[in-house]
Amino acid sequence: MCDSLRRILALLVPLAVIVWGLAVSAAEPSPSAHHVRTPATPAQAKPAPLPVSLSPIESAYSERAGSVLLQFGYDQFGDEPPRRDGSGGVQADYTLGPGDELLVTLRGQKSSSKRHVIDAGGLLTADDVRPVVAQGLTLAELRAHLTNAVTASFPDTEVYVSVTEIRRIGVLVTGAVARPGRQEVGAFATLIDALSAAGGVTRAGSLRRIRLFHAQADGGGSSAGLPIDLYDLFMAGDGTTAGLRLRDGDRVFVPPLGPTVALAGPLKRPGVYELPPGQDRLPVASARELAGGLLRPGAHRALRYAIAPNGEERAEELPETDATPLGDGDLLLLAPRREDRRGDLRLEGHVLRPGPRALERTPTIAALVSTADLGPAPYLPFAVLASTSPGNRARVLQPVDLTAVLNGRDRRPLAENDVLYVLGAEEVDFLTAEPVLALLRGAREPAPDACRGLVVLARALAAQPDGPLASGPQARAAARLTGGRTPCPPLFEAIPDLLVFALEHSTLLMGGVPRPGFYPSAGRRSAAELALAAGGPESGSYDTPSAGSGPPRRAAAPGAILEPDEPVYELTGHTRRPGVRSLAGGATLRDALTGGDALMRDVYPLLGVIERFDRRTLARRLLPFSPREVTSGHANRALADGDRVRLFSIAEVRALTAPSDVDGKPEGTQVDAEPPLPGDVAALVRERGVQVGGAVRLPGTYPVAETAAVEALLTTAGGPAATADLASLEVTTTTGQRRRLDLRDGASARTALHPGDSLRINPLPQALEARAVTISGAVRRPGSYNVGRGETLSSLIDRAGGLTEEAYPAGTSFLRDSERKRERAWFDQQARDLERWMVQEVEKGEAARSDVVGLARQLATQLRGVEPLGRIVVEADPQVLRQRPELDVLLEPADRILIPKRPLTVTVTGEVLHPTAAQFVSGKTAEAYLRDAGGASRNADDARIFLVLPDGRAQPLSLSSWNHTVTAIPPGSSIVVPRDPKPFDLMEFSKNMGTILGQLAISAAAIAVISE
Repeated sequence: MCDSLRRILALLVPLAVIVWGLAVSAAEPSPSAHHVRTPATPAQAKPAPLPVSLSPIESAYSERAGSVLLQFGYDQFGDEPPRRDGSGGVQADYTLGPGDELLVTLRGQKSSSKRHVIDAGGLLTADDVRPVVAQGLTLAELRAHLTNAVTASFPDTEVYVSVTEIRRIGVLVTGAVARPGRQEVGAFATLIDALSAAGGVTRAGSLRRIRLFHAQADGGGSSAGLPIDLYDLFMAGDGTTAGLRLRDGDRVFVPPLGPTVALAGPLKRPGVYELPPGQDRLPVASARELAGGLLRPGAHRALRYAIAPNGEERAEELPETDATPLGDGDLLLLAPRREDRRGDLRLEGHVLRPGPRALERTPTIAALVSTADLGPAPYLPFAVLASTSPGNRARVLQPVDLTAVLNGRDRRPLAENDVLYVLGAEEVDFLTAEPVLALLRGAREPAPDACRGLVVLARALAAQPDGPLASGPQARAAARLTGGRTPCPPLFEAIPDLLVFALEHSTLLMGGVPRPGFYPSAGRRSAAELALAAGGPESGSYDTPSAGSGPPRRAAAPGAILEPDEPVYELTGHTRRPGVRSLAGGATLRDALTGGDALMRDVYPLLGVIERFDRRTLARRLLPFSPREVTSGHANRALADGDRVRLFSIAEVRALTAPSDVDGKPEGTQVDAEPPLPGDVAALVRERGVQVGGAVRLPGTYPVAETAAVEALLTTAGGPAATADLASLEVTTTTGQRRRLDLRDGASARTALHPGDSLRINPLPQALEARAVTISGAVRRPGSYNVGRGETLSSLIDRAGGLTEEAYPAGTSFLRDSERKRERAWFDQQARDLERWMVQEVEKGEAARSDVVGLARQLATQLRGVEPLGRIVVEADPQVLRQRPELDVLLEPADRILIPKRPLTVTVTGEVLHPTAAQFVSGKTAEAYLRDAGGASRNADDARIFLVLPDGRAQPLSLSSWNHTVTAIPPGSSIVVPRDPKPFDLMEFSKNMGTILGQLAISAAAIAVISE
């Protein structure tokens, strides 16, 4: 018997997990059994996630109890150590000591305000005041002593003292804590602060047997220590002992965990609890108080699991007494003796006040529901009563005719826990929604975000693939219907079996109602009655009974299919109320589209399709038409029996005509509002497009029926853009002929375009460039200017007020974005060539010249890092430009012009000992400027020294001893000494290395000049 009991207890945890998993995610009962699940109560809610890790004692108790049990009190300590506390509101009785920081303020004969710290000797030393012994004094006493000291030196002076930072004290925390050792805490710290600083008590430590040893004045400590029970603080808020203020040198010891008991069941705080100090037994009543008491009043069954001395666990049901003691290791499981609910039932669904009702007040179904209880759009032919079978206690669904209930013909008695579900128009419409029809057409699974009702329907169809719901006549007939995209009603989410149950008790109306589809009923109902419940029959569609005419001639049981008595057509696609309509009276296309429930606001106006089946030729034809022309009265067409009039949305047409990506899907377009189109209809839409481009708001392809006027196409494309030239339109026909139109002429706006034609609206000529040009420096009005096409530099200088007196036009920096990009591309290409050469050298094994490879790598990095300016050489002197207008450069968008003041320096840069900016001296030679910079360095290339003039031009300098040519050095120039390319002699493109180094030097010099 004991072995069997242990095996049962060992299975408690896995069985609890299995039962919970089945309650949440297992398949619902088979629809054929008509079982139903009631909405989840709070007790059935998903349990909280398990902790990341359990202590050994928590794991042991949890395994025995079959549920997670945590030790009480250990979550009271934070994960982070307490922050350093400040002075806060220090009271006058606070005892001062070394380390406290005080703010001493003097007002009167002497005025000052300064912070002072009590030193290790306990003295407070303020400026110009004799030291005061502060250690051991309260804040009030120190104020009095300090006042006397100040008054002795400075009469008529008031003294104000406040604590700005309290001292830190050291407390030794040992035992079962996360971070044992000396902890620094504030002088106001309590035991809880010290334990939190040590990381809190571990679950292997005791909360009820902590010892506090106060430091004595002589440096010793108390022998016994003060006992601390944290349960008093955590449960009752009594922190008399736990809230004692600590002193420097105190010691705290946390012993191992003492005896424990565990309580599980409907308690406010189930868990593992430590027995009080000095007690090894605890009455059941006291243990229940530790757990916060019972969740619900009433009689409870108490089962105690105790561990015998031999290690055997015994189960014992305790008598009705609270005095029974619990010992170390005991587990107490509590359970209500009864949890059933008596005397109630529920009314749910499409009602005004859903919820429970008292059975004694509503003993029959007629008393439960009345007209005053129903919502605004109830569906009367069908409701569902969920009752409990007396035999196996299973929930069984029964159809209910609400019309009979409201008329008093149905007075069946109700029982406890019965639920009556009332359906509304929302639930009935969803029976013919596209997700439901897709499953009936053969789809294996619903969408990932489908409601639970669709999941149950998919499982029912898969369980009975040959059943009437999956492959019967109704399923085959419903495949021809077009479903809407109505969302799943909440009732089918909460009670998923209702969806399958309603479909199994439905009659399929194929026409004569605003929305053909499934209409459930509790028994045989006439087509007229179902049509009335579905929103009213169309004129002449069914045999609607008149007063005194007897029962209707056309009645059908659930599972039947009813067709209208006369010719019909179907309106489908992007319409407000898709469905089958009567052709009585010779309905036309205009009659179908001009009803108040036909066209939606975003319907595509230029193309619709009539799908017609020709019974003579047994062929299916597609007849395009223009909804815009039909509704405006310019076109019409007679409809035939069985026609399907299909309308499109604007988004749907754009998705069909948009360019496709590699997977054949439209780029950047997602249309979920409508069901997929038949392949031939989609092909017709694509092949009848007219290209509309140019200055329109929504350029693209716009399918048309036979023809479409230019005005209609532009309206569909969002209208002309603000930059459109209405006098310049181009029409290109499919034969290649091109003609120009002027929209200001009314006849041009009515020009008809055919499928395959293209229409383009030319933009107005732009007078201004897209981006502004910036001029700065020595001009009278610097700033950004919008420039026109063909505007020149001289014009911009005039608009900027002309040059100032100190302007230096010879040094103008003209920066152009296109030139900067060209220089950037050249630098990148040279860097790639260098990297390619390094790879080749390594592959050939000729990398012994590691110094050369290193220099090449460094140079490649430098090439990629340099940021070119895009400077071009221009003439900026207005007098010269007036004499020679061919030198006046045309401006481009984003040009930047900097006209400097007359400089007084000449820059020497590159491979010199000390790059410098020397003072300009008229007639001074280049050799003299080089001497000012210390001369050329060892890595310099003396043969390639060049001069960069202020306007950006460069020219070589010949500095050999036999050369007697004197080059004038104007102010603002830069003398550049490039690097010697000799280390790169092994490179195949060594002939270009000098150019590379020179370009780098020019870029550096240009940046230096611009920076000035």
